[in-house]
Formats: sequence, structure tokens, C-alpha cells
Amino acid sequence: MNKLFSLVLLMIMGISFAFINQDYFEWSNEKKLSFNDFKGKIPSNIATGASVNLSTLISYQTSQAQGSVPKITIFNYVDRNSSWIKVKKQEILDIQQIKFDQSELTVRKIRKEMENMNKKGVKDRQAYLDRITKMSQSAKQKNNSKFVMLEDQPHLIKIMKKDISDSLNLYKAYAK
Repeated sequence: MNKLFSLVLLMIMGISFAFINQDYFEWSNEKKLSFNDFKGKIPSNIATGASVNLSTLISYQTSQAQGSVPKITIFNYVDRNSSWIKVKKQEILDIQQIKFDQSELTVRKIRKEMENMNKKGVKDRQAYLDRITKMSQSAKQKNNSKFVMLEDQPHLIKIMKKDISDSLNLYKAYAK
């Protein structure tokens, strides 16, 4: 019993220390990304032309009483320590904000889906987690191909800002 207690305590301490150095920025309508949010070290082996990496993270918390539908809270973060920027140009920052906003749109769609599953009475917690995973992976794949060559086309940046703003507004009921 004493060994089991020591092992559990050691695991808790290890998990706690793993989160000490984390620096996450949660999406907010009031605060936009700044160059200071890119704290990561620029890798020495990055591809030629790569000037930025925005590391977004869709996270969740779950709780569930026996026999009821789970309550799931979805979060949208930027991992500041994994995000880096080589060239500090406003256009590049604008594109990264669009990416972060696109991640928020995905989170709102996931929240809507979780609400619909709750209304249907789905009690299988794993079904919710599978749906979160599928929706976030699908959005990430789709979004990765969207932002090629925008940096040199400010008119497209303006159009995409408007598009994502309108989409976020459509899902404003699912904002945190």
C-alpha cells in the first residue's frame, strides 16, 4: 500500500511539473495575437521560406455523473512556447490571427455538436471524445492548405478576416 501511495504521489508530481513551463494563450474576442505570443525557439532545420509556426491546441475537460450525459468544456489555446516567428511583419501576424480564429470556429462547431449529442441523450463519453478528435483533425487538415501565399496578398487577408469574422458571428451562441 505504501509503495502504491508513493507511486501515485510521484506520478502526480511529475504531471504537475510538466505543466509548470506551459504558456498557453486562450482565444479571446478582446485580445488578439501579438508578436510577443511567439516565444518558441526557431528550429535550425526549418524549411527555406518558413517564417512562422503557430501552434494551436484544442483541449477539453469532462465530467459525468453516473447515468447522465457528460459535461464537456472545450478550450482553444495557442501554445506560446511552441509558436515562433522569424519575420515580424504585420501581414504574417494577421494570417496567424486568422488561423487562431479558424481554430476558434472549429471549437464552436465542436461545442454545438456536443450540445446536440447531449440533447439526443448520448451517454457514452468515448463517443464525445471520438467526435472531438475527428472534428479537430479534419479542421486542422483543411486549414493547413488554406494559408499558402497569403502573405503577399493583403486583399485576400482582408477577405479572409471578414469571412472568419462572419463565421464566428454565426456561431456566437457557442462562444465560451
